[in-house]
Amino acid sequence: MKVPMQWIRQYTDIPVTPEEFESAMIMHGTGVEGLDNQNDAVQNVVVGKILSVRKHENSDHMVICSVDVGEDAPIQIVTGAPNVHEGDLVPVAKVGAVLPGGVKIKKGKLRGVESYGMMCSIEELGSNREMYPEAPEYGIYIFPEDATVGASAIEALGLNDAVI
Repeated sequence: MKVPMQWIRQYTDIPVTPEEFESAMIMHGTGVEGLDNQNDAVQNVVVGKILSVRKHENSDHMVICSVDVGEDAPIQIVTGAPNVHEGDLVPVAKVGAVLPGGVKIKKGKLRGVESYGMMCSIEELGSNREMYPEAPEYGIYIFPEDATVGASAIEALGLNDAVI
């Protein structure tokens, strides 16, 4: 069974690091298979707000989005995700971002239109629908309305936690 440290901390005060907790559990006879620091390698993924969505002229299923990522100007992202709408708050991997498995996000061109990042599903961020049952089966994860534009998406999702 995998248990995030934040879940354990909801029920009891644990004033030690995840590594110290793992060691204490082992010393008290509880089998621990390991400690996984979720998404240590994920970088440059923020909460973005979709400002506009327009149809891609050279595609039946792609759209072009203008997305506020908390910087001076919005960025343009091309996506084929079926569930993006103006006003949605979404995880955005900006150019230079690193995703689980070492996937690096680069500026790209999709059917002739430049894209400066990628909106992410919960799976692309290294988690799954078991942890986030509200996540859509197909498409981009949509944050609740209280998420902060420009903040770390990994922290907003609680994916910066250790799992024991």
